[in-house]
Amino acid sequence: MSEEFVKCGIEGLDALIKGLPRGGLIVISGAPGTGKTAFATSLLYYGALRCNEPGVYASLIEDEESFYAYMRTLGYDFERLKIEKKFSYLALPTMLEPGIATGIGMVMNTIKSLGARRLVIDSYTAMSQMFKDQGEARTFLHTIVSKMVRQLGCTTILIKEEKSPGEKTEYDYVDFIADGVISLEMDTLEDKRIRRLTIVKMRGSEVRNPKICFTLHGGFTPLPPTKLPEKPPEKRVKYPADPPGGYSTGIPDLDHEIGGIPDRSTILLEIDPRLTPREYNVVGMPLAASFVSKERPCLVLPTGGVTWATLRDLGRIYGLTEEHFKNYVHVIAESGVPEEETNVIRLTSDEQMINRLVKLGTSLSRRFKRPILAVFGIDRLVSYIGEKTIDMIYSMQDEARNRPGINMWLAKPTRPWIAKSLAPLADMHLKITRRHGAILLYGMKPRTPLYAVQTAEDTPIPKIIPIT
Repeated sequence: MSEEFVKCGIEGLDALIKGLPRGGLIVISGAPGTGKTAFATSLLYYGALRCNEPGVYASLIEDEESFYAYMRTLGYDFERLKIEKKFSYLALPTMLEPGIATGIGMVMNTIKSLGARRLVIDSYTAMSQMFKDQGEARTFLHTIVSKMVRQLGCTTILIKEEKSPGEKTEYDYVDFIADGVISLEMDTLEDKRIRRLTIVKMRGSEVRNPKICFTLHGGFTPLPPTKLPEKPPEKRVKYPADPPGGYSTGIPDLDHEIGGIPDRSTILLEIDPRLTPREYNVVGMPLAASFVSKERPCLVLPTGGVTWATLRDLGRIYGLTEEHFKNYVHVIAESGVPEEETNVIRLTSDEQMINRLVKLGTSLSRRFKRPILAVFGIDRLVSYIGEKTIDMIYSMQDEARNRPGINMWLAKPTRPWIAKSLAPLADMHLKITRRHGAILLYGMKPRTPLYAVQTAEDTPIPKIIPIT
């Protein structure tokens, strides 16, 4: 096999591996419903569109019209590629009726006439059942490898059915002779569907991160590790307008999914311990920045590990200026804050903490005559006042119902019992976690699918992509 590689053509996947071995044999395996056909056809579709590599799809599974109909649901216009002579569909049952040798010859003729550089066979599992025994199946496979792959230099992708999820995966002859093996899996995270792609092997390519999440929302889409914004944006960040009767989350996609945040409501954001402050604030900071950019006050009791300086640095990344902080951001702290900072509320005792915190949100709302966003790191609250936390939260909740704005609780698992106590009180309950580097968000109230949080280079506002 040549050591030459060609780009997959799929954004996110080409960053994971150096490409597909040109003229190599690739096996895509997985249980039913894991997305094998969607993945294989995306390699054909984007190979033709982006890599100038025409493709052939040879199917034992469905007829041509059904294939085109399914592809349209993924956003793939294979009919246009066919007109442009970049794609050809082959019905294998019809072609194999005269015999295997004749069928292989017809496939090879199609590859030659089209100038195809990629071939998908769907599926190898169904095809192998047509043979009398394993020996005949291996002979057929050897013919594919020697003639289609090696002689014609056509990268061949075999779809292979695996057992149902939970059953042990068994590798067979085709996996061992293949240049690349990619496994697709589907699992659940608190009853939410999650999809995973694993590079089992890719000959000639170093794979440092072999697992990646993906979705079939809008076609096969890899979800690489979330890249966090690192510096202030060059242009002014434009946050979305508020929905009627409530407030924007600061993220247009999330507003579309959950409808924004109703007035006088409380949000509980439950944070996975593996996330850093910068990671979970990829969701939290757009809300705060959206609120403050509309000249509304924000009161913050930071979570553990987050300081006044951390908040200021994060705010700059999300488009807040020194004037925004000076005029609208109020931080509750005990120490470590310069004396000249006038918007820092310093606390000295437990009783003072309880009395002042309950009233702070309302007093700021009255002072500014505008809604207020009050953000409380529950872990720090517990470290200050211990068992009195729940009583104080009840009082703060009653107070929040009587003024315009939002209460937001940030719950880290330093005190696991606290999140369970807060969940019944919250109007909205979101959870944020990470799998294979991708930051994931999902709702318990309202109930939502799993979302991947992905960022772009030109804006700190993330994309929220459903995992379907």
